[in-house]
Amino acid sequence: MYNYFMLIGRVAKDVVVRTIDDGRKVLNLTIACQRPFKNSEGNYDTDFFNVTLWEVMAEVASDNIRKGAQVGVKGRLTLKKQTIEGGIVIDTCELVGERIVFFSNLSTKVEG
Repeated sequence: MYNYFMLIGRVAKDVVVRTIDDGRKVLNLTIACQRPFKNSEGNYDTDFFNVTLWEVMAEVASDNIRKGAQVGVKGRLTLKKQTIEGGIVIDTCELVGERIVFFSNLSTKVEG
């Protein structure tokens, strides 16, 4: 059994690499993916997925993509605990990118 996702879509907003307390670099990427079918009003809905990239992948992605760029991302799902209002702890799903392809330059592929 495998734990992975694969998305192809457009970058929804410009990206910025951050350095967290332990010195690692992280980039949060929002990818807009249009659904392949029309809704009841005859329009295509778009889903927005937040993907986290770490270290070298974060740096390369920040140097090569801007809002509107088409990318493909393969990665894995992880569960994180999050405390919400009222002190309630919930599980949230995080998409961690392990490979990224920049379609504007098909020769560029990064693996984490």
